[in-house]
Parts: sequence; C-alpha cells; structure tokens
Amino acid sequence: MIDALKALLKQPYWVIALILGVLLVSLPCVAIDKDNHWATHPPNVPLLAAVGIGLLVLSAAAFVFTFLMNQRSDAKSVADPTPSQVKESNGNLSARVAGCEVRVVEGRLEDYAGVGGTVVVLPCNEYFDDRCAGDPRSALGAYVERAFDGQVDGFISLMKDECKKKLGPGRMQQKTREESAESFGAGRCVLLLRPLGRSSPVALLSTTTQSAGEGLAARISYLFDGMRELVACLADERLNEVALPVLAAGHGGIDAQLAFVGTLLAVAEAARFGKGGQPLKVATIVIFRKDANSTPEVDRAVVRRALALVSTAV
Repeated sequence: MIDALKALLKQPYWVIALILGVLLVSLPCVAIDKDNHWATHPPNVPLLAAVGIGLLVLSAAAFVFTFLMNQRSDAKSVADPTPSQVKESNGNLSARVAGCEVRVVEGRLEDYAGVGGTVVVLPCNEYFDDRCAGDPRSALGAYVERAFDGQVDGFISLMKDECKKKLGPGRMQQKTREESAESFGAGRCVLLLRPLGRSSPVALLSTTTQSAGEGLAARISYLFDGMRELVACLADERLNEVALPVLAAGHGGIDAQLAFVGTLLAVAEAARFGKGGQPLKVATIVIFRKDANSTPEVDRAVVRRALALVSTAV
C-alpha cells in the first residue's frame, strides 16, 4: 500500500487529480454489503462528489495545458535548436566553433572590399581563368568590379600567373569542344596578398570543374579540399580572418541551401582540425541579398539550425 502511494505521488499532478477525482465521485455512490455485494445509489455525501467532479475538470484542463505547452516547446526547439549556442546581433547570426567566431550576414561580398586584415575568398574554376570575373552577377565578378575597377583583365592575368607559380604546372584538358586549357584541379587555393597593388588580400578557391560535354559543375567535397588548403596558405602569412560567399551556388549549380550548409561545414572543419599556428579566428559567410526589400538566397531557419549543429558537434 505504501509503495503504491509513493508511486502515485511521483505521477504528474493532473494524473493525481484524475485518480482522486474518480475516487471522490465513486465512493459516495457505492455501497458494499456484508456479503461483498456492490450496489450504486445517489451520492450520500454530495460535497465529496462535487469535489471529485472539480478534480476531474482540473485534471482534464491540466492535461490539455501540458500537451499544448509541450507542443509549443517542441516547435520552438525545431525553430531555435540551441539558443544558447547561436547568438544574434544587429540581425546577424553567429556561433563559436573551436575558438573561431563564425558569422553569417546578409548582403553583398563586395562590401568587404578594402576591409583591413580580412581575406576575401572568391570562387573560381579549376583553370583559374574564370570568365565569371567579368560577370557582375557572380560573386567573383561583382567583387572584382568593385575592388579592381577598370582592371578586370589584369586581375584575370594575375590569377593565371600566380596559380602557375604557386600550384606548379597544370594538366591540359578539353574545356569545351572548341577549347582546351590548363587545369590545376578542383579544391585548390591561391592566395594573393597585394593583388594589383591593393592592400586587401584575396584568396581564390577552385570550386568548379568544366570539361567538354559536361559543362560547369561543383561538388561539396571541393569545398572541404579548398578550405583546408586556404587555412594552410593563411597560416604561412599569419592571417586568420576571412569573408566568403556561399560557395558552389550560382554557376556551381548546387542549391543555395545545400551549398550554404556545405560551406559552413567546410569552415567548421577547417576551424576544428586545420593545422598551423594561426587558426581561424573569424569567418564571415555572406549570404547574397540584393537589397533590404529582397529575399536572401538562404532561409534564416536553415542558417540557425546549421550554426547550432556546427557549434555543438564534437
């Protein structure tokens, strides 16, 4: 009997109210004779029955309230999985990964042109002769147009010359049916410390491949390879802050949501496991947003969940 009472007291309060309510409603209406025969009758203690009915109503209301609060809590945990891990300031989200502050902002990468100490990471193809450098609709082209106004051709020539110096001889392959070019491979990085005399460093990551009959394509695995090589280049120059767009989206052909997650995971892996004495301190991922009235290319809920994941993963 005592064990049963202890077990009852451990139940939720609405369960206790339910059991007591049933007892108080039932007992005044039941009689047991000397032969243990049960018989029902109108309640001989109306007050007990009334209290029992009140407890039943309370139990039902408490159950509904608890159910709705649990549903609300579940919905909140899906929308905001780890609010203590993901910070928000001035509309921007951030989280710490192995000592690196990973920020996610909405806007244009070219707004980071000339920001001292921050290396701007730009995607290009495996040939490092990306025609996107002349296309202002691409991340590379928009940045080059802003930072190297009137010198787009010079920047492309610099790209090609520097990758030959730093990556060694490439491999000739058929780029299109009419054109062959020297490929240096996907997932490679070239760091330009003072491109065309500018003070802001630029890193070029080959995130796409192109071959005859297959066109231009990107893979998430290229992002991990390129990010590891980027961190190694930065360590040599004692640099530890980067700004980059969502890699492999756009001309890369990967859906922007998936490309963002891939970019974030590549940054997180580099922050956690990158070698060298100069680990990343700040990585800013810029999600393209044309203006304040337009929709960003990556949903904010995806950003929040992905940041929560990388900030808590071991």
